[in-house]
Amino acid sequence: MGYTVKYPAARISEAMDKTVSRLQEQGVLSRDTVFIVLMNGGSWFASHVFDRLAEPDNTVYFVKIHSYDGTASGTIHWDYLPEMDINARDVVVLDDICDTGKTDIALYQFLLRLQPHSVSFFTLLKRTTTSLPEEIKLYTCLVDDSSDFFVGCGLDDNGKGRLLPYVGVVNP
Repeated sequence: MGYTVKYPAARISEAMDKTVSRLQEQGVLSRDTVFIVLMNGGSWFASHVFDRLAEPDNTVYFVKIHSYDGTASGTIHWDYLPEMDINARDVVVLDDICDTGKTDIALYQFLLRLQPHSVSFFTLLKRTTTSLPEEIKLYTCLVDDSSDFFVGCGLDDNGKGRLLPYVGVVNP
């Protein structure tokens, strides 16, 4: 099984720059901003965003939550959820893809109980079929209208392909 490049490395680099610009435009980059990284896929995206921040001196929490088992979306699973101090703070959630929106909705509802000042989601990729409630602020760099299964830039095929510098499509 191989991969076909859908979004080359140069386009991914532009997307990373665009993400940091959007973070700056939103005015949420301060020392008091809390970043929440969704593992495992969001780790790649977050590391590339953090590399571009002028002063990356923020609190970072890692959360492991997923709704996928192989290539099928299903029930939300909370694998790792640390105690988080986000009361009255701006929260930025970083993830690789907003696919069905299930994970983002579940995390958003959980975070609201911790009374943050604001919550924003930033992803590398979003499907056009994703439906989120209006109150969830989602900023994304690449929007895709296909049903392709992606790898690279944090996205994986059962653990493979995650570190590719491009977003590729799994070939049947």
